[in-house]
Amino acid sequence: MSHTYAGICRAFGLVLMVVGLGACTVYAPMQPTMPLLDAKGQAEFSGSLQPNGRVEATAAYSPAAHLLLTAGGTVRPKLEKVNFLVTRQYELGVGGYLPLGTAWQLNGIGGYGQAFSHRSFLEDGFFIASSRREYRARYHKYFAQAGIAHVDDWNNFGFTYRLTQVRFSSLTDAELGKLPLTNMLRHEAMFFWRRPFPRGYNWETLATVGLSIGPRLEPNDFQNPYGPTERAANHTLRSVLFTSLGLVYHPAWGGR
Repeated sequence: MSHTYAGICRAFGLVLMVVGLGACTVYAPMQPTMPLLDAKGQAEFSGSLQPNGRVEATAAYSPAAHLLLTAGGTVRPKLEKVNFLVTRQYELGVGGYLPLGTAWQLNGIGGYGQAFSHRSFLEDGFFIASSRREYRARYHKYFAQAGIAHVDDWNNFGFTYRLTQVRFSSLTDAELGKLPLTNMLRHEAMFFWRRPFPRGYNWETLATVGLSIGPRLEPNDFQNPYGPTERAANHTLRSVLFTSLGLVYHPAWGGR
């Protein structure tokens, strides 16, 4: 088991190095994490760190059998001068869980969130010098997600899929001004792996890797002629790869 654990850690470390700061888009999705609660009164809290320095925290509680309440937030301050991401977000959710035997669990959550995001980066061109792009966005979102997980005393792992409707209250480019994009639909999937501490402790290590995919608008999808602002709006729809390492704490129960 120790060899498996070390192998997973090495593989995840390689992913972190490859991902770096992630995609250059102002949209910064939160991770569609899946709580592993299976009884009334249980709760769990998680915190994770992404390779770009972004911190994310979530909490989940089961006030009644099969009922799930969730809350989450994420923040990243400005750490660089040119290539940076600044974001502040929160989301709230309600859903349910269904144990399948002793080792598997289904989970479904629907919710709402709000976000502010500010991103700047250098965009390389093949035949021209690099140019600096800077975007700001405020948006709210509605999401629905479903997940499945395998749970035991040694390893907990699973997959979560989220469908997110993003609605921009403002979306601007520093040079071009307001961009012609009011909403977008994102497909977001995440694999996660949780390693419990020895029995009797209430902690788990957490590793995640996921992808957020947006639609690609064509020139005839815009009401106005396809120009610089439309191309900049399309930039917001790029895919985003996200990874993290963290810890999970569940105070109401220890081990499984």
